[in-house]
Amino acid sequence: MMEREEIEKRIPHRPPFLWIDRVEELEAGERCVASLTADAANPIFAGHFPGRPVLPGVLMIEAVAQTAGVMLGEGGPPERALLAAVNRFKFLRPVTPGERLRIETRKLTQAASMAYIEGTITVNGEKVASGELSVAWG
Repeated sequence: MMEREEIEKRIPHRPPFLWIDRVEELEAGERCVASLTADAANPIFAGHFPGRPVLPGVLMIEAVAQTAGVMLGEGGPPERALLAAVNRFKFLRPVTPGERLRIETRKLTQAASMAYIEGTITVNGEKVASGELSVAWG
């Protein structure tokens, strides 16, 4: 298990834009499982949406990208890593405050400084989002 301090050694993100709380499983360079609790105190929920708060899909994609960064960041964060593409991402149901997300990434392929990643987010074993992304570094 990897807590925030170790996560911050692998990726450059910091609060309030660190979207994973803990890494639960890691096969460096191949697969990673992280988690995030959708904290009801996060001010994002006040505006998205008043009276019916949901975690924005773009932040779920960011959580997948950060989990992929941990998976690929064995030697520490690269000088520059960027989300290059988001493909076929689907959101199957809203995520609400208080829910705990399980974020799993798996490297599909890698060519030079580009990796293609599959990501799945579940809550209590139910798939809530999934898709693919490309991450470039260098």
